[in-house]
Amino acid sequence: MIKFKLWSVVLLLSLFACSQEENQQIKTASAIQFTSEVDGIALTRANGAAWSANDSIGVYMKKNGEILSGSSSIEGATNILYSTVNGNGNFSPVGNGIYFPQDESSVDFIAYYPQRTLTDLYAYPVDVTNQNDLEAIDLLYSNNLTGISDRSNALNLAFTHQLSRLIFNIKSSDNSKLTNLKLKLSGLKTKASFNLADATLTPDEASVDTINVKTSITNNTGTAQAILIPESSIDKVTLTIEVGNSKKEYKLPLTALEKGKEYSYNLDITGGSTEVDPEASSYIHWTETPLITKSTLSDTDIIYLNHYMPNSMTDPVSGGKMRNYSMLYSKSNKIAYWVAYPLFSNCIGSSGRTNAWAYDPEILSNYQANLSSGFGGNGYDRGHQIPSADRTCDAATNRTTFYYSNMTPQIGRGLNQSNWAALENKVRSWLSGTDTLYVVTGAMPPASNITQMKGMTVPAYYFKALARRINGSFITIAFKFENKSYSGSGYMEEAISVKELEQETGFTFFPTIASSVKATLNTSQWQ
Repeated sequence: MIKFKLWSVVLLLSLFACSQEENQQIKTASAIQFTSEVDGIALTRANGAAWSANDSIGVYMKKNGEILSGSSSIEGATNILYSTVNGNGNFSPVGNGIYFPQDESSVDFIAYYPQRTLTDLYAYPVDVTNQNDLEAIDLLYSNNLTGISDRSNALNLAFTHQLSRLIFNIKSSDNSKLTNLKLKLSGLKTKASFNLADATLTPDEASVDTINVKTSITNNTGTAQAILIPESSIDKVTLTIEVGNSKKEYKLPLTALEKGKEYSYNLDITGGSTEVDPEASSYIHWTETPLITKSTLSDTDIIYLNHYMPNSMTDPVSGGKMRNYSMLYSKSNKIAYWVAYPLFSNCIGSSGRTNAWAYDPEILSNYQANLSSGFGGNGYDRGHQIPSADRTCDAATNRTTFYYSNMTPQIGRGLNQSNWAALENKVRSWLSGTDTLYVVTGAMPPASNITQMKGMTVPAYYFKALARRINGSFITIAFKFENKSYSGSGYMEEAISVKELEQETGFTFFPTIASSVKATLNTSQWQ
């Protein structure tokens, strides 16, 4: 540096007069380096959208604006091997690297992961038959670097996922052993050709085959994942579940698979049996939430909503707000078809009944009846679906049970004030011996001869579906009451199995509990 400062002005001028070719040779002494990022959903990359040590990519350099081909490639820069040794996303060449052209012309870069030797340098063969190593089939593609002539810094490759991901969230709510669980998919194509020039994927129509989904199970919970070839139209996808000697098949509601998208389902495997909620990823739900179909979610008359505890009570699992109750509400009937909620000891306290009649803040008031003055002594009560007495932990929580959305016109004497009230009291007593009692209370409108009170449809009947876990296993029971006056205050005479109630209402209750459990009715367990 000292010598440089002492040089004469003439010498400096001479240096800057060096030929452009000589200057270029100095600048291009090192091969091009790349940084990177992975966009889109976090598929199989370690730590989400990150890299693993020694991940390798194939890089192409071509003439700016031209389609990738043998004639547009520059100086043999085709499928050049680059690797991130430390997994930090900084890629360096393995062997001969890529150098900018001597004429300083602008260039484009294309890259893909995972790098491999290609028979056709511009077509990448996709094969998802073997799912043992998900990272090895997780195709990423980058073509964001265009018109590049800057040689001073590393270039950043932005990769996007070109395949789809299917994930199953698995649990066993009755502690069934899942160590031998096997999941298989059939009806999907397993091979395709990916054009590195324009990022088009062409599935092999003859490659429909069975895919063994990769599972990871720990302590009766886990996940299963599959990387799949995107398809614009799918006829039928069958999921086969095998646990020991038990085997069941389900049709998954997949009509298409889009690149870069994730599709998830919840599986609860109990006693070797499984219920699948195909729309589980589309709505917030818990153990007590009945299955909600795609058609229900898209029905403009239906509102599905969740109320949370207004106090500081938090969910011990998620750490978020504790759920209060969920509701499937009809705007035209102005009643909830069902209200689902957990009942546990902390819900019941000494706040008492607030009688804080009010509109539900989550539903427009014009879809609710104003019940501040009741039904005018015509024999109907403002019947709660989630009872006031089930939420007495504090006044704020109790007030949420007095929303008009939670009310229906229910026969007062002979039902709401007798048999129904007796059942509600008994339900609270069933908390004994379990940490949580799962409750679904509902009201079904008549098929014809509809009567309305203050714009509300008068229900034809009411129901309750209950589930509790005793000694590690679930037991269930259901009740159905006509909206009429009953003599006495009995309720066990109206007991039916949850399976019978499902057939009556069309709803699927407790989708994570085995059908065999829901079909069993043993009233002696509920005395």
